[in-house]
Amino acid sequence: MSTRTYSDEDQKLFEEIANGCKFDKGEELPALYDKALKNLLWMQHDSEYSGALGYAPWIEKAPTMQEKVIVAQIVKDEMRHASVIYRLLKGLGEDVDSHIKDSELSFKMEEESANIGFQRLKKDFRVNIFYYPINYWEDFILFNFLMDRAAGHQLEDTLDSSYLPWKKGIEGIYKEEIMHLAHGDKWIKILADGDNKEFLQERLNVWWPRVMNVFGSTKGRSNDLYVNLGLKKRTNAVIRDAFVKEVEELANASGLTLPEYIEEDQPTRH
Repeated sequence: MSTRTYSDEDQKLFEEIANGCKFDKGEELPALYDKALKNLLWMQHDSEYSGALGYAPWIEKAPTMQEKVIVAQIVKDEMRHASVIYRLLKGLGEDVDSHIKDSELSFKMEEESANIGFQRLKKDFRVNIFYYPINYWEDFILFNFLMDRAAGHQLEDTLDSSYLPWKKGIEGIYKEEIMHLAHGDKWIKILADGDNKEFLQERLNVWWPRVMNVFGSTKGRSNDLYVNLGLKKRTNAVIRDAFVKEVEELANASGLTLPEYIEEDQPTRH
């Protein structure tokens, strides 16, 4: 893979950010920074928005009244997260309303057993795990246990973002994502101790590669760029390793086994 080259102006920007330079609302952003920031914000907005829509049916289908309330709260949280990023994008001059109107953020594949790797199927920016349908309560819980944990690890890097409005907005989002994964942790123990443990393992086998793909290619050229711009602290590979270590410990404690994951050589994009 070829190494991306940067101009002297870009290198100067990297150095200034490494020395503590931050950007605030209304400030003119360097072109390279502006493009990278918007890319990450669009990805988060569409993921939060489509995630809320995917969770919503489980308000009705949750097994108890208490769980219906909890799922409703999770849906509310995810839509609120989307609204936070919506305001940031609007502040950066992006036409979010037209995007929401024209995009198919409620789209889910009919074939739930498909594995699309890194592909994007629609003209939006969501992490592609949100294309998969949530067909079972075990799926919903694995989403909390795995995806919300993955999101937490990624959001953790944004708690000290060089873009101050994003840094401020992430603080509340991060706390709520931690609550969501705690719900997943609780239910993984319940399901692993129940009669349907074998089915839980089957669903874990299905969702594990999908969740691992949300980190993108660990060989991607944008990794170092985001770090150099202060928009991330760690590369995809480092974040993913921390996530895997944590999940392995929790899965082992519940008698579950993580299947082998083999990263594709080249991500395929829409």
